[in-house]
Amino acid sequence: MYPLIIALSLIISINVLAQAPEAKNPEIIQLEQTMARVAQESQATYQQFLMTQELRKNEMQESPESIPIDLTGKSIPIPNYEDLQRRRQEKKERMENYTADLDRLYTRYRELESEREAIFEKIKSLEGKIPAEQ
Repeated sequence: MYPLIIALSLIISINVLAQAPEAKNPEIIQLEQTMARVAQESQATYQQFLMTQELRKNEMQESPESIPIDLTGKSIPIPNYEDLQRRRQEKKERMENYTADLDRLYTRYRELESEREAIFEKIKSLEGKIPAEQ
């Protein structure tokens, strides 16, 4: 869903920017530049969100008790209880950090998309005024 929104945003931005600049209001040009910047930041934020989501998913699948298997036939040492507890705590902290990052990135992405939509609406309203003035 989000890639579709991003693709549509970029297509709309490109179409708006492709119009003849001499026929545009300077305010519209500035808004279009701002909208392009916001769209880029939104896309970067969404990509960070996806990467963090994947890291969190991988962390959830990994067991903190995983012990490397020694295929040489030697006996496997019993893990130290403190080490296991430390690994569990580190995993818990990483999961909390990933969750906080995901919440922060999602909130930022929504803010950017709202800002982009507001800019687009302002551009549309300004473009609607141009024919009436001429």
